[in-house]
Amino acid sequence: MTKRLLVLADLGRMKAYRLEEGEQFSKPRLRLLEEWETNITHHLSEDVTDQAGRFRKGSVPAGPSNLSDGEEHNLGLERRKRALKTLAEHISELAGREDFAGLYFAAGREINQALVEALDPITRSRMEKNVILNLTKVSPEVLVEHFSE
Repeated sequence: MTKRLLVLADLGRMKAYRLEEGEQFSKPRLRLLEEWETNITHHLSEDVTDQAGRFRKGSVPAGPSNLSDGEEHNLGLERRKRALKTLAEHISELAGREDFAGLYFAAGREINQALVEALDPITRSRMEKNVILNLTKVSPEVLVEHFSE
């Protein structure tokens, strides 16, 4: 019997399955090991607020250029980078914790390459298949079709 780790990821969630294949099974079996979400799915207003102490531009005698005008300063990009880094660390930790013959991985086109590069070298070397599709919302029966040999 062969056991592989199957990881599905998008920017907001990660699902990990154990894919078991063998002669005693008529078809490959999937068992959910872990489902995990990053904090990128909830709104930024839940984390920070700009209401307390905020002044309108030009309301201070020193002049309008001394105050922020509410620009986000690439906050969305920073949240994306942190989510990718957190996902990669979590996947690497999971792959190191369990004993598997290999790793199958699937993530959408937007994040696939960045996420694979962020994985640690040992986890990356164990990767057997990399499907460039977001399969996090796909049923287990359909997943088997994408990864069975």
